[in-house]
Amino acid sequence: MFKLSELCGKFFDFPEVGASIGADLPCFNKALQTFLNGGKKEDAFTVYFCFNEIFKLFGEGYDNVRKLMETLSDHEYHSGGLLTKHRDHYSHSVYVFALGLAVYANDKTYRSAFTKFYGGISATDFLRLWGAVSLFHDIGYPFQLAHEQIKNYTQELWGDGQKPYVSYGNMREFLAVSPKIAEEISKTLGIQKPVSSINGLLAFGLEKRMGYNPDYISYILKKRVEVQPRFMDHGYFGAVILAGRLLNNGRFKIDLQWLDVLTAILLHNNLNKYDLEKSHAVKKEEHPLAYLLILCDELQNWDRLAFGKASKRDPIAWDAEFSITDNSIKANYIFDCRFVEDYSSGALNLRPNKSFSKIKNGGFVADIYGFIDTELAIEASAKEKSKRRRAEMQFSEESFISLLDFAKAIHASYGAGCQKMGAEYINSEFAALPLEFKVSNIEQAKSYAYKLKLINCFYSEKDLDYPVVENFNALNAVGGRTATDFLCREEHVRWVKEKLALGWNYGTGYKTNEERNLKKIHKDIVPYEVLSPKEREKDAIMINNVIPLLRRFGNNIKIYNCYLGAKPCLTVSGAGHRFFKENRENLKNQIKNILAAYAKDYRVTVKTCYAAGADMLIAECACELGLNTEAVLPMEYEEYINDVIRDGKTNGNPLSPQDISRLRGLLAQTFACEVVPDPEFAYCEASKYLISKCDKLIALWDGKELPLQDKCGAPVNLGGTYHSICLAKERGLKEGEDIHIVRCSR
Repeated sequence: MFKLSELCGKFFDFPEVGASIGADLPCFNKALQTFLNGGKKEDAFTVYFCFNEIFKLFGEGYDNVRKLMETLSDHEYHSGGLLTKHRDHYSHSVYVFALGLAVYANDKTYRSAFTKFYGGISATDFLRLWGAVSLFHDIGYPFQLAHEQIKNYTQELWGDGQKPYVSYGNMREFLAVSPKIAEEISKTLGIQKPVSSINGLLAFGLEKRMGYNPDYISYILKKRVEVQPRFMDHGYFGAVILAGRLLNNGRFKIDLQWLDVLTAILLHNNLNKYDLEKSHAVKKEEHPLAYLLILCDELQNWDRLAFGKASKRDPIAWDAEFSITDNSIKANYIFDCRFVEDYSSGALNLRPNKSFSKIKNGGFVADIYGFIDTELAIEASAKEKSKRRRAEMQFSEESFISLLDFAKAIHASYGAGCQKMGAEYINSEFAALPLEFKVSNIEQAKSYAYKLKLINCFYSEKDLDYPVVENFNALNAVGGRTATDFLCREEHVRWVKEKLALGWNYGTGYKTNEERNLKKIHKDIVPYEVLSPKEREKDAIMINNVIPLLRRFGNNIKIYNCYLGAKPCLTVSGAGHRFFKENRENLKNQIKNILAAYAKDYRVTVKTCYAAGADMLIAECACELGLNTEAVLPMEYEEYINDVIRDGKTNGNPLSPQDISRLRGLLAQTFACEVVPDPEFAYCEASKYLISKCDKLIALWDGKELPLQDKCGAPVNLGGTYHSICLAKERGLKEGEDIHIVRCSR
């Protein structure tokens, strides 16, 4: 079994995808991986943003679809709680998108069928079509929400029986197709008579792929909107809305492929499952997009926020893992508990979770086989595994509705004259950026909630009774640093991590920004202390300009100061041998287990001297866990890099270019990089300083107690691993409790 992130990541290995998307591919892939590894709604936003910026379905990128997606999320958040059954559809659609990529990449039976159906279509074309189908398949939900709210309201007041219901009138203009566009569609699709409405276009599409009578389909589509007491299908409205947006884009031409996108959305929910007489399950050979959407929509049954009252009573899985091979899908859904608390009888009873039971008894898979006609072998299992809960509350409103404005303000804030810029100019400047830099600003905007919390601040669009922050310089110092300096350091570390994750490295071999971006090297991938004063000043300007600039967009975002009860701080120092024989991954697992245990209750900072071997390994573990790191170097930065290189050569362990790049990357991610020189004993003073600042120590040690004085009483072996352990014990740290020994041999 594999994580979905691993399976869908293989899609981006297709050479034609990289050739078509080019420099935007790593950015898009990283956005999707980030979402799949965290499931956060604001990370789902970045996936939508990247897809629309790359393929520009509705014109010039995300701004042309912004209201469409924001309205869906807003309606769900505010209205979903009024319903009996309702779950999130915004993040759900991105999971469905990822599942489809995983199926295409790992099941060549489906991939061959899709390619054959569309006559040799490329993986990039699949990405464009599938992205449109999956990411937009639920955009019609606000229409269904309004219908179900009234139904639920009247049922709660008067019980079952005949009740009022909502239907939709004035649809003619909403569905109309202009004569000019109708003529183009008829010519492109080979339709004998002009299509005057979107319903007629959809009916033709279902006749073409599914063999249904177009007059009957047109009748059903009209009836189910105007006279529908039981159920209003969001699939129909999703197809209509998407068709309208595509047709109103003057550059867009509806062909059979794009008509398949629309009819796949139309078929995925209710129409083909329940409403059509003599309907048949969808085959991949007749409509591969509809087939895949129905399959993935049903399989995506984990990590969906429950809004409806009944939905909350039977939690679905919080995670899932898959095995996808040729003509086979195995899904394992992971539940927090197979039983749920039930107080309906007045006393506490534990009853089986319906979601868990349906998977175990085969009902979940049986439903899927009822909707698609396939030879695909589908297996589903369920298991219990406790979910780790968040230990901290997030106070800032991580609303993606304001996230893009936040990102635009951040980009503009780096300019000294930004306070004179109007919103229109700021928008145009942002629009001209390459995708990687747009997303970088979005990621920076996302990070603000976390960074603000560290200085006891949060942001909100609401008018609240807390002190409003007008200037970060006015806040109290944080750990001996001004709030501005603290935020600048945090942002630099975030930026370095982002660049390294996208394949960038330290380098100075460029003359222009274009050459820099092409080579993916940057002179500022260094510790914050090594940055030039000019670069540090740029960060400070941005930090303090962003507050007033946010107000230019009219969304009333304010930053408030309030004690938020952050986790207490804990400093873990790392020491150990420069060379060891053990497997690195085994050692890393032991180190990570120690650090992760402390991170549950503390905000952990890991300090090491960044020597080759143990120091770098411990720092690497901290970075992979997302912990704060700091460096204590025995000499100035560049001198130290060269010293590590010389030491490796001298001891028969020369550093490769990749090792040197790794060292620079780890040092660049440090929140602080201090220099504690010792000309005589090299690491001795740095090690003393390191131990003097720590609460805990991790030491990779072979257990040999080396002498600290020679026969004449002169100091020897100072600054080494054993010496560090002795210093920690002298400070009162206890082995096994504060000093964690990870055994290794040299």
